[in-house]
Amino acid sequence: MNKYTASNALPQNEYWDLITSTLSSYEAKEVLGDGKLKTYKVEGDYFLVNDVWNVDTIGKIPNFAEQYKEYKNAGRKIIFSSENPSVSLELKFVFYLKLFNDGWRLSSAFNSNRTELKRLNEYLNERHPRLPSLLALDIDKEEKQWIWWLTNKGIATTQITKDALYGNSENKSASARFLRSIYNYLSEQTDTREELEKDRWDVRILNKKYGIKSNPSKNDYYINFEKVQNEEFRKHSKKYIKNRLLGARNFSWGTARNYIIHLSMFLNFVSELEPDWNSLNELTREHFEKYLEYLNHYTKNNLKQKNANPTSFTIKNIGYVKVCLEDLQRYEYSIAPKKPVVKLIYPGDIPNMPKKATDDIEHVPDFVLEQLFEHINELHPDVQPVVWVMYKTGLRVSDTLGLTQECLFRLNGKSSVKTDIEKTYVINHKIPIDEELANLLAILIDKSKKLSNEDNNPDKFIFVRYTGSRKGKPFGQRWIQKNLYELAHKKEIIDEMGNIFRFKNHAFRHTFGIKMINGGADILTVQELLAHASPEMTMRYAKLLDDTKRKEFEKVVKSGVFSFDLDGKVHQVTENEGIPEDVMDALWRDEKLYALDNPYGTCRARVNGNCPLAAEPPCLTANNGKPCFDLSVGMTSFDVKKYELHIESTAKMIEAAKEYGREDMIEANEKNLERYQEIYNTIKSGSVIFGNLERMHRKLERMRKKGVKNG
Repeated sequence: MNKYTASNALPQNEYWDLITSTLSSYEAKEVLGDGKLKTYKVEGDYFLVNDVWNVDTIGKIPNFAEQYKEYKNAGRKIIFSSENPSVSLELKFVFYLKLFNDGWRLSSAFNSNRTELKRLNEYLNERHPRLPSLLALDIDKEEKQWIWWLTNKGIATTQITKDALYGNSENKSASARFLRSIYNYLSEQTDTREELEKDRWDVRILNKKYGIKSNPSKNDYYINFEKVQNEEFRKHSKKYIKNRLLGARNFSWGTARNYIIHLSMFLNFVSELEPDWNSLNELTREHFEKYLEYLNHYTKNNLKQKNANPTSFTIKNIGYVKVCLEDLQRYEYSIAPKKPVVKLIYPGDIPNMPKKATDDIEHVPDFVLEQLFEHINELHPDVQPVVWVMYKTGLRVSDTLGLTQECLFRLNGKSSVKTDIEKTYVINHKIPIDEELANLLAILIDKSKKLSNEDNNPDKFIFVRYTGSRKGKPFGQRWIQKNLYELAHKKEIIDEMGNIFRFKNHAFRHTFGIKMINGGADILTVQELLAHASPEMTMRYAKLLDDTKRKEFEKVVKSGVFSFDLDGKVHQVTENEGIPEDVMDALWRDEKLYALDNPYGTCRARVNGNCPLAAEPPCLTANNGKPCFDLSVGMTSFDVKKYELHIESTAKMIEAAKEYGREDMIEANEKNLERYQEIYNTIKSGSVIFGNLERMHRKLERMRKKGVKNG
């Protein structure tokens, strides 16, 4: 009789039926010639009854056929040698699921994890020979004993992790982490409750049932409500986040994760302050003032990550708490505070975020881009096309890595990238691209189609992992940035100060926006291309462009300054001399805020006072706002060229005025543009405009009466 059958008198834990039924069969997967996936159930007790698993046997299962072909490791067997059959079953259950759910490859299961299993079996046989279940352990205490045991065996329990982005750090070794990782995975897989009832939610499960999406280029799969210590607060936190996620309003998985991180801080503080509370009904301003003190201390002493921003953290934390408390009151949660939130949290509690200088947008300067593109062929070959797409489209790294085989769109011989923008919820967003990038995407799409099937790439990504724990998922965002940073160190890619340039994925998006503005694109066009929810971010690019314009302006002015003398003659004032900064500021201010184009140059007088002719070209407005009677336009072909220039220069003045929100200047210039355009449309075909022909008729009539003939 099999020692694992239900009729056997072995001690059985509460997961016995789940574990034995799982190990008594498996789902085979076969990829057909057309890429379709065929699945079928195979009954068999190999994984249940055998305490020794052989890689040659498992390699014959279709799921592992490709891995087995490439298998060259020494490990051939996994041995489950626990003296307790129940614990042995649990360990088999974990290894089985890790293999069939793509958590481990054959190479890791039959080598490094086989070794860790051998150690764990030895440890459990020594300390817990009668243990009914691994889940019966007090894992926090047991982990300390496990690490102590490993240390006594001469096995390393810490390791230095080298990270190109965040520097070196000391962490637990794989051996030290093994017991807890097995415990956590077993706990997760034996919890058969509905996902939203659990204290730890997996978005992959929620996606299948509710369609809740997460960013596929991140590993942010879980929300852990165990962080909320008070059970009543935890219950209501789960209810609140559930309603937000399933509600009609846009509420992303990433936002939900941020909420619970910040809410747990607040709720745990309240629990420590008022240990007998199971609601926030009696919350007062005094409680929140004490929380502000705690938050201030926390941000100064506990934010250890590089580039951590205490002010930003505080703004987010108070913001999340405030919204949550308001919602609890709005939807009449039983734990909601009785006092209105406006009497608990004051506007002054939320600090102002210091504004960055206009030239502090984190873009990749041309100086750095030149070095990057010089060495880009030495960047990881999978990262190179990701960089090109970010640089040439302005897509966020998440949207770039989310591109699919349907992303290339062609219409009337023009190519575009088409994708959904996750952050601003824009569907089928299109960005025009050049043929060079279109050809690159076409190659990537072709490669993806050849290598993909329903098992290894069901969502048809083009930047995808075909094997491993991330099978079917795009490359990780952090991996992209890590490769860029390693290239910068290897090739000494530096900024203008001589420091190694710290690449950030999002900087390529800002670079695209700045280059579009510098290239003459208007604000609304750039906002549309980047799918910005508001023009505020786009305007920062325009302000950065303003600095570029200012430098060019100064260069022109300093090359030589001339003036009109008292007789109206042009004479030189200065040449290659420094212009005082206050004079330069005044010139630039007038040029960008008050300037109006006219046929003779640019007038820098204010429209609202100093010179009426600044807004009204004299020959076109001399007759009480109307053109001079003696003006004729179109008598020579030069007039067409004149008005082409008038239209071009006035249009540029309007664009400049729009950048700075100068409605008065826009209106004045647009009036002139309308005049110029009407005249140009009339004369470009050879027609002639006279100031007033009726006046000419009257003049001739007077001359006839005086006896003047033929002029």
